[in-house]
Amino acid sequence: MMAWLLAMLACADSDLLSALAPPQAEVRVEAQASKVGSGEAVIIDVETWAAEGWVVQAGVPVAEGLTVEMLEQSDPVVVNDRTVRVVRYALSGPDGSYVIATTEGEATGPSEQQRSFTPPPIFADIGVDGPVGGPMDGFAATPEADPPPYGWIAGAVAALLAVLAAIAGVVRWLRGRERPAPPATPPHIVAQGDWAEARATIDDDHRLALRLSMILRVYIEAVTPIPATKATAGEIGEGLRRHGFDGRALTDEDRIPVERILDSTDRLKFAREGGGEPFFAELDRHFASVIASSRPRSGPEAERA
Repeated sequence: MMAWLLAMLACADSDLLSALAPPQAEVRVEAQASKVGSGEAVIIDVETWAAEGWVVQAGVPVAEGLTVEMLEQSDPVVVNDRTVRVVRYALSGPDGSYVIATTEGEATGPSEQQRSFTPPPIFADIGVDGPVGGPMDGFAATPEADPPPYGWIAGAVAALLAVLAAIAGVVRWLRGRERPAPPATPPHIVAQGDWAEARATIDDDHRLALRLSMILRVYIEAVTPIPATKATAGEIGEGLRRHGFDGRALTDEDRIPVERILDSTDRLKFAREGGGEPFFAELDRHFASVIASSRPRSGPEAERA
């Protein structure tokens, strides 16, 4: 009898440990602060956790009325046999209360296993105290029933009606919280993420130059009518002179970073000129200038444009 009991406990412990084991792939989204002052940005950290053999691609935080900017991406760190990466974003815009959603992420594991992630939304306030009261505000209290004429039977009926009314109120509240799917990830955020990933994962200079050149071309094609993925560097430069970014005229100073990235990567691809960390660090600076001059603007910045 004792042996049987010990065997059952051992099985229970094994099942419990398996249930408590961390997931092989995971995405966590956190705000450094849910309330910030007027003119400040809400800082969001998107963490990916991946066990050996898993590759996790996280989504991007977005919110209607806020501009999204990727600030930095950490180097991978191993924590309890899982690799952790953190990408930090800044969301800024006018004062108000916002619901920050995160676009869907996905993970691929051994034997072509796949998972998707839709983290819960984050409620944030910029320059305001936020909505007053809790989510159930606005529901009137159930009026007290008149003394039942038939004793406990009428009291039971009144209690049942009150419970049904409360359930109906909760259902209405839950329906009111349903929101449309978050908007597509802005092109400049996609380009920043792809650029950072390429710099972190590709260690061959020639392959890295090919990848960075294509990331820039895909981005230009997304924000202009220029068929940049099929055009030469000269054709792209001429197209930018005519069209600018999203219809915004560009100065020669704005176009120079684009031309230098394309020229430098072409020289490395075809003539094997350049390469090494200083070379790619210079490309990083040019790419940051391209994003700064082309990403969507809001608030006073848009008024000056």
